[in-house]
Amino acid sequence: MSSCPDCRDAAQQPWHGFHASCEGCTARSVSRSPHFARVRASGTQDAGYRRLLDMAGVSHQQVKDAAAADRIREA
Repeated sequence: MSSCPDCRDAAQQPWHGFHASCEGCTARSVSRSPHFARVRASGTQDAGYRRLLDMAGVSHQQVKDAAAADRIREA
């Protein structure tokens, strides 16, 4: 579990806060993007999504994990 208060809060309730220096927050941000939704629906990582991962500095697995822990999806 991350020590970031925004990551902790997002795992407990719908939360919209992000810390710019937190890798977990970055992964959660990517998980909320239309790019991740497109990749999830298609089952294929396209070039645009891979560029986003590179720019964000997170892996697809980190994004999937962040999506699974994000309570906003249950709201």
